[in-house]
Amino acid sequence: MLNNRQIKKIAWSRVTTHFKAAFLLSLVPMIFTVFGVMSDHNSRDVTFSQNLNPTTQKVTDTASNMGHLFQDNWLTITIVSLIVLIIVIVIGILMTAISDFFTESSVSGFIDWHETDKTPESPIKAGFNLLTSTAFQIAFLRAVYTLLWTLLFIIPGIIKSFSYSQALYLYRDDLRAGRDIQSTKYYIAQSQKLMTDYKGQLFMMYLSLIGWYFLGFFTFGLANLFTLPYTLAIQAEFYIALRGEQPSKTTVL
Repeated sequence: MLNNRQIKKIAWSRVTTHFKAAFLLSLVPMIFTVFGVMSDHNSRDVTFSQNLNPTTQKVTDTASNMGHLFQDNWLTITIVSLIVLIIVIVIGILMTAISDFFTESSVSGFIDWHETDKTPESPIKAGFNLLTSTAFQIAFLRAVYTLLWTLLFIIPGIIKSFSYSQALYLYRDDLRAGRDIQSTKYYIAQSQKLMTDYKGQLFMMYLSLIGWYFLGFFTFGLANLFTLPYTLAIQAEFYIALRGEQPSKTTVL
């Protein structure tokens, strides 16, 4: 298994040598990222402006009215709150699954690029090669599992997210090799086995990239136009180093 420095060096060389192809391969997740960061900035600005200089009387009146409202309608408010919470959770799971679905399809394109050692003729199309119903099911179930672990404790949720992180790529290997496609739970379980001794290395990899993430946030996502192809290439090279160059099977024993 290569160390993080070696993995990043390979990814950097690929992206800087063929930046146009890497950029186009990352185009769809790039759109998600840029609009996500910009919407986050906008929501923060609206919240800040709405809460600017509240008067003491206004705060007191609002608190009093809310107290009376809850006392008179506590059951209705509780039920409505639970329904809203469930809706928010479901939307969050769907958004996470959709984002991962497109992002990891682009990463799969980088894996194809490495394996063929040939620049994609149609990079945008190469980024859609893993958009199958099974891939989405894996992304969705993984998002559900991660959320459930996070609801228990945040740290186990983070650890599990690393454990499940390679599931889509394991499915991709079976798909490319023409092997029988297994269940979604199978690929998630195999990812856990594959990542048994490498969760710490992946965590340190992401930690070393934190400067890139902050740069993207503070530039309203614009820096991601240059940094996202690099981070996606890193994910691809990490998986290749983890599973080996030419896997004969995805099952990890």
